[in-house]
Amino acid sequence: MLTESLAPQVQKAAQDAGLLVNAVAPDVVRLAPPLVISDGEVDTFLRELPTVLDAAHEGDGERRAGD
Repeated sequence: MLTESLAPQVQKAAQDAGLLVNAVAPDVVRLAPPLVISDGEVDTFLRELPTVLDAAHEGDGERRAGD
């Protein structure tokens, strides 16, 4: 669960980074890796996740400023 309602922005930022997640509620992102996920793919996801969350948060601020 996210601390803010940014799930759609997280999903978009993850997609832009080549990662697949699902926004299932305004503050919930579902991770559903396949059973055949490799250690390298897990490492990539964990390495990219902070950047994805930062991008989602920054993108939300830009969207709000333009409203």
